[in-house]
Parts: sequence; C-alpha cells; structure tokens
Amino acid sequence: MTDRRTLVLIGAGSAVFTRGLLADLIGATDLGAWEIRLVDVDEENLSVATRLAEAMVASRGVGDSIRVTSSLDRRAVLPGADFVVTCVGVGGRPAWQADWETCMRHGVFQPVGDSIMPGGISRLLRTTPVIVDIARDIAELAPDAFYFNYSNPMTANIQAITQYAGVEAVGLCHGMHHIQRELAQLIDVPFERTSTLYAGINHLTFIYDFRVDGQDAWPIIRERVHRELAETPDPAVIGNIFYDTPSAWHNPFAWELFDRYGAFAAAGDRHVVEFFPERFLTGDYYGKKLGLDAFSLEEILEWGENRYQGMRRQAIGEEPLDESIFDRSGGEQEQLIAIIRSITNDSREMFSCNVINNGLVPGLPDGAAVEIPGVATARGIRPISVPDLSAPLTAILQRRLASVGIAVEAAMTGDRDLVVEAMLADGAVFDPDAAAALTDDLIAEQLRFLPQFQ
Repeated sequence: MTDRRTLVLIGAGSAVFTRGLLADLIGATDLGAWEIRLVDVDEENLSVATRLAEAMVASRGVGDSIRVTSSLDRRAVLPGADFVVTCVGVGGRPAWQADWETCMRHGVFQPVGDSIMPGGISRLLRTTPVIVDIARDIAELAPDAFYFNYSNPMTANIQAITQYAGVEAVGLCHGMHHIQRELAQLIDVPFERTSTLYAGINHLTFIYDFRVDGQDAWPIIRERVHRELAETPDPAVIGNIFYDTPSAWHNPFAWELFDRYGAFAAAGDRHVVEFFPERFLTGDYYGKKLGLDAFSLEEILEWGENRYQGMRRQAIGEEPLDESIFDRSGGEQEQLIAIIRSITNDSREMFSCNVINNGLVPGLPDGAAVEIPGVATARGIRPISVPDLSAPLTAILQRRLASVGIAVEAAMTGDRDLVVEAMLADGAVFDPDAAAALTDDLIAEQLRFLPQFQ
C-alpha cells in the first residue's frame, strides 16, 4: 500500500456530498494521507466543489495530508485509484423536478421519485446507462479499487453494474442507519446500545429485529407508538421532512405495516409509500397530498438549491467558510469513512449495504440487489445471509422487484415498449394506454439525457 491513498469521487458536482466526505476525511487523521480526485461533467459545478474542498483543506491546515485535484475526464484520473465513489445524478435537480411535474400531470403523485414508480423509472432510464459506462471504465482502469455507489435508483444501478459491466460494486445509503437512530430516539436510548436485523431493497428494508442491550425492544416501541397514534396529531407533523425529534406520526404508514408484519420499513414513509402505489392512487396521505403538502418535493429541491448556493458563495469567497461543517454531518456519506477504516484495519465492522443477492435472502431473485448487513474486511464487503425474513415480507419484495429488471433492460437497450411494460409492472399505472402516454411524455421531457431513445 502506498503512503498516499487515492479516492476518486465521480459526481463531485453534488457539492453537499463532496463537502460531507471531505469534512469526515479531514477529521479521520488516523487514515493517513490522501489524494482526492474530483470528477464531474459540469465544469461550473466541479469548480464550485473543488474550490470548496480546497478552502476546507486550507482552513484546517491539512494540505500536506489531503491533496485535492479535479478533472472533467474520469478516465484520466481512474488509474491508481484505491477507492472509487459514484454519486451521479444525471440532469440534477431540474430533471428531478421535471419527472415530478410530468407524473403529476398524469395523476401520479410521488414524494421522492428517485427509486420506483414512474419518476423512479425515468431517473433509471437516464442514470443507469451512465453508471454502467462508469463501471466499465473502473473495470478497465482501476480493477483493484473498492467501488461504492450512492447513485439512485440504487437497486437498479447495482443490478445493472453487475449484469452489464461485471463489476463488484457495493451500494451505500444512510437510510437504514438513520432509521435505527430514530428508533433509538423514540424510546430515549443511545444508538450505540441498539442492534438490528434487517433485509430488503433500498428504501424498502424491513427491520424485523430491534434490540437494546441484547433484549427485544419491540414491546417498548409498540407501546410508545400506539400511545402516540391514539392521540390527535398536529397536522404540521404529518408529511414533514425536517424534524429533530421523531414521533409515530412522522411515519404512520410504516407503523401500520409494523402492526401487520412485525417489522419497521426503512427509510420511513417518505420513501416507503412509493412501494405501495395501489394504496395511494390519488396521492391522498392522512389528509394531505403526497409530494405537495406531504413530503413536498419542491420543498426538498429548494432546500437543496439553497444549500448549494450557500456552498457556492463560500467556495468563491463571497461568504466565509462555515466551520460547523467539520462537525459530523450525518449525511449520505457518513458510513463511507467508517467502512474505509474497517477495510484498512480489517476490523470487520458491520454496515448496511446493497449487494447482489445470490441466495443471501432466500426467495428473492439471485440477480437482484438487496439491502442487508455486510462486514467490511480487508478484502472488501462480505455480505451476511439473512435466512429468516418472513414469507409475507419476502413476497412484498418479490413484487416490488418485478419491474426493476424490465426497466433496466429498457434503459440499456432503448426499448420504449419495455418502458411501458416496466410502468405497468410497477403498479402505479394500470391502463396500458395511460402507461404509454406517461412513458412518451417522460421520454420527451428528458430526451437530451436519453441518447438510447433518440
């Protein structure tokens, strides 16, 4: 191992992720010296991310141990990489908003649209082929690198990376970690005293065992949740994306599923409702509308844009650097440094990861990507088999995976008719003509990002 290790971050124009990663890495002094190579296809966004990273390094006086470079050409910087991370969002926030608006015109209400339902399928069409191309470059130019993907739709991307590029990639998302913290908060115990068993697919992962100091904590959780749900909620709590203290009314649908199946669905209602579109066909959610006043997508897009503009002002010197960024952010990247540390030291710590199933969760397709526990070793992530997920939950996951394989093939071949079939298999649209009309509108709206459909 060289004295200075190299991490290539592809999609660095996602400055929130870049900032969080750099802040965590600057604080991880035990991991030694690094070269961070930032890559993006958008020159302006890459410049902002690079200048912000350089300002952070200068602020902490760690220029000797952390070197930041940038490039518009990933192939130029992949050779020699020890770690590669992708957090690519093709089309950025404008494309995301266009998906949402197009779906709403067709009567489909989504609070997120990054994983499933028509908005998720549209994101898949423009993102998955790009991720596969990146994975092929990694296979050619950095075959020994550990590859971690954060790009959504996670389940489709991990499946496609393996199927079409033959690369071993691990998908990371902080949703599971975040929900375990919320469950701990709900019963006022430190996160470090809790443990979980879980299995699922990204954004629909069922925590079926939750313990405090080794003891089953579901009875305590159940009593607290039932007490809160028996009370009339503050309307402002329902569908609220931003909160510090969780309550049962922040995720009433997930708790309804918990009562039925004995497992809590991560990553909470904002994502989980999209996996049950037949239950929210008109977008009605506990007196509100999904994506509008319940988990408002415009609110999250505005929040993201405001954060980006603040970082841009700091990067170009219009505002002083916000020193609070060096506190642990709890953002998407929060597992990554801990995983790198566990790989480096072979300390074999456990993390939630998205990997190809290959029998790890019985009853789910071998080629599908599942979200399960994995151990970070010197040889990479070693996933843990989860043989005891209940039959009903396995059946729910089987159904939700039905459209993914169809949509991946549609994205890779540019087959419009397969997109329509993926829409129907997904379940948010039942009528073939309606599915075809929605497909055509989404493809027309995003055509500049869809060369395979031109």
